Amino acid sequence: MICRLDLLKKLFKEIVVPEAVWKEVTVEGKPGHEKILRAEFIHVKKACNRRLIAFLEEFVDEGEAEAIVLALELNADLLLVDDRDARDLAKKLGLQVMGTLGVLALAKHMGLIQEVKPIIDKLIKSDFWISKRILKEFLKELGEY
Repeated sequence: MICRLDLLKKLFKEIVVPEAVWKEVTVEGKPGHEKILRAEFIHVKKACNRRLIAFLEEFVDEGEAEAIVLALELNADLLLVDDRDARDLAKKLGLQVMGTLGVLALAKHMGLIQEVKPIIDKLIKSDFWISKRILKEFLKELGEY
């Protein structure tokens, strides 16, 4: 976690998260949890369709299942998710998805950051995984390789 909530706020104005995700990111002692608790642009909502959540949990974890269902229930413009299985499943259900790399690319294109590579380096040091091939292609597309 690198706590760049400022980018999320500037790019999206409001973020809605399901209860399971909120519990994951606000665990006492987790890096950045205090900032997340104070972020007034992040709102917690309950995903209602428990049957669909239970079904999706056969394929993805609880937080991702709730996020997909909540995005469907809210008719969300975009679902922010990194897990490949969750992204694929969300796309099949008609949702638009964006991951961390997409958020960073958008932030760069919007002029909010000059370079993504230093941020990605910090992410990798904090256990964010990305294949070297995808990272190389991504950085090339942004003119940083």
